[in-house]
Amino acid sequence: MQKRNKLNLGYSDFKDIIQNNNYFVDKTLFIEEVLKVEKAVLLLPRPRRFGKTLNLSMLRYFFDKSEPENKNLFKDLKIWQTGEDIKQHCCKYPVIYLTFKDAKADTWNKTLNHIKNEIVKVYQEHRYLLKKDILFEEDKKIFIEILNKTAIETDFETSLKQLSEYLQRYHNKKVVVLIDEYDTPIQASHNKFYKDAISFMRSLLSGALKDNTSLYKGIITGILRVSKESIFTGLNNISVYSILDDEFSDKFGFTEQEVKQIIKDFNIKTDYSEIKKWYDGYKFGETTKIYNPWSILNFVVSKNEKFKTFWTYTSSNELIKEQIKKKNAENIREDILALINGETIKKDLEANFVFPDLDTKRNITMDFINL
Repeated sequence: MQKRNKLNLGYSDFKDIIQNNNYFVDKTLFIEEVLKVEKAVLLLPRPRRFGKTLNLSMLRYFFDKSEPENKNLFKDLKIWQTGEDIKQHCCKYPVIYLTFKDAKADTWNKTLNHIKNEIVKVYQEHRYLLKKDILFEEDKKIFIEILNKTAIETDFETSLKQLSEYLQRYHNKKVVVLIDEYDTPIQASHNKFYKDAISFMRSLLSGALKDNTSLYKGIITGILRVSKESIFTGLNNISVYSILDDEFSDKFGFTEQEVKQIIKDFNIKTDYSEIKKWYDGYKFGETTKIYNPWSILNFVVSKNEKFKTFWTYTSSNELIKEQIKKKNAENIREDILALINGETIKKDLEANFVFPDLDTKRNITMDFINL
């Protein structure tokens, strides 16, 4: 764990945290684990406020060749203690990085506009491609139309695949594609414009990740593990590592050892057993005692004033509320009352689901229960 003297909540940009000497819990061995997984595409669904965005930002700065000086960000961290077979990948690849965290609205047109804005931003980062002789005239035309948001919808659907091909052609190197909160547009579409959202996102992601010879690695994060049949159709090069799997189980959230170190570093006087009572309880794969980082760091900032359920203020949990309020949700409400009374309930987990199934499957607990 890197000893730094400032704690700034809400920072999810790895480079800013390191350069500003902010406190950082060293999760850089996440990079090694990503590199050692043989599959080209990884889907890593995790609950909110467990460090997904920061981890993806960390991958971005590690892989991106556009700023080779970023190698210095990692030299005091755990990843630099690994072998040359890992370090040789630092700052070696063109990177496409997108986040769909803001791609949510009350209509499909508004949601699609958010998605297009993010794609335009990525194209702007790589507009130097227009100045080189690697694009055909028809490629340049579509590239400019995407920049101007005048491209037709199908061109936006294939935009990531096309951009990865252009980047490989220019850099003579395969591309790393990083997509954060891929499922936000899908959640926003539930009971509103689901077919439109799932159709567009399926085309966008499958184009970028399926049979893309320009792809080196693709890493996707989100809250939900949406069924392959609904969005990752035919994507046979993907590995899904959810909270049920051992892989990456200690790379999101804080372990017990990390929490104890934080308490020591910030001279927290509260007894650890009390902190454990409030914020322990998560189990990822076979890794137990996983803490929600947002809760721990907010408690540290609060100067021991009082314990609060900090995490509950970061999400509206509309999907869960909607299911609880339904007339035929008596079983769900009974289960919640049992938990409130300190009882134990047992449920089968549905690892994959399609949103329309929420209206037909009443007796299973979905993977999104950690929303």
